[in-house]
Amino acid sequence: MSKTVMSVKEFAEDIGVSVPTAYIIANRADFPAIRVSDRRIIIPIAAYHKWLEDQVNAKLVQSEGSGQYDFKNQL
Repeated sequence: MSKTVMSVKEFAEDIGVSVPTAYIIANRADFPAIRVSDRRIIIPIAAYHKWLEDQVNAKLVQSEGSGQYDFKNQL
């Protein structure tokens, strides 16, 4: 059975940032983290992957017309 949630530390390792930076991201209003106690945050993996895809797509739309390569058609 595969995992359905990850810790903030696992999230930090997954995206290659420090744990404090991962907590900053996890506390964003648009990030799909679940606070289960005052000291514990979990991140549903499927929701995290969807959020990440949405972030990439938003950046690609912003870059249209800027002269940068458009990767949108490559996804």
